Amino acid sequence: MTPRVEELRRAAVGGTVVVVNSARNRADAILIGHEGDLKQVPLPDLTADHVEAQSEAVVGSAHAGLADRLGWLWDTVVGPVAEALPPGPGPRRVWWLPIGLLGMFPLHAAGHPGRPGALDSFVSSYTPTLRILAHAHGHPAAVARRQLTVALPSTPGLPGLPGALTEALDLHRRHPDQPPLLNEDATTSQVAAALSTATWAHFACHALADHAAPSHSGLCLSDGMLTIPEISRLAVADAQLAYLSACSTGHRSLEHVDESLNLASAFQLAGFRHVIASLWPLADAFGAVAARTFYAELSGTADDAPAALHRTTLAMRDRYQGRPDLWSSLIHSGP
Repeated sequence: MTPRVEELRRAAVGGTVVVVNSARNRADAILIGHEGDLKQVPLPDLTADHVEAQSEAVVGSAHAGLADRLGWLWDTVVGPVAEALPPGPGPRRVWWLPIGLLGMFPLHAAGHPGRPGALDSFVSSYTPTLRILAHAHGHPAAVARRQLTVALPSTPGLPGLPGALTEALDLHRRHPDQPPLLNEDATTSQVAAALSTATWAHFACHALADHAAPSHSGLCLSDGMLTIPEISRLAVADAQLAYLSACSTGHRSLEHVDESLNLASAFQLAGFRHVIASLWPLADAFGAVAARTFYAELSGTADDAPAALHRTTLAMRDRYQGRPDLWSSLIHSGP
């Protein structure tokens, strides 16, 4: 069903939705403004063959050569979009809605090393559909903060994550009213029960992305996995922010690229307005540094999450120069 003009306007409140599509015969970006107006931006240098080749490289090379792909993204997609949007006093607010294989790429981090790029042009978020974004805009912000923190520095059968404990303790110092669920206390039943009443949630643990069957993906807890279907059915009241400091929580499966089914979208379906997730495996030590920086940048309300993550990514880019596989990994979904 084609979205109505009212839905387009609700989805683009406060910025611009950028739909990016590449087909065999042509490629375009469609810019949707808050007035419901549409602007088509031709992308003549973006070909379906190049998208396919680049997406296979992203999956198969453990992100080696990512700097080159970020430059390609700027030249073919993000640069033309930046030129088409009216200038502003600062970075412009955009929501990326990439179609198909384009959902594999970090559009928010496009750019050539040492030159202004997407981070300098935009405060970026992602959305799987216009309707989900419009619904998130209409979801009222809650005042109460009921914090759930789950961290598993030790998980049966999996490598240790010492940074997960650092994340949990840092967050607990900021919000000492609710002790974190750690290691053996972080069972699937206990976490699901705590999550059903939390308005803010932070997970520092392993995650499994099952590319063959995305619905089998989930968060790895002490007694098993909390799966995508179990999370998406929770319907958490007044849910505000979920920070998923775990591997590939925002990743799209190459085998099911037209399905926006991943852990980030599961938390959105559960009712969380804002979700922070990772496009690919997240280095343990980096995850702890990024999480600490994010919460230090946050003004106190969940609605500052996109701007806080933007500031965090800029700080990580400065700190980890030459490592775009680190600083470009985290993305925001939501209004």
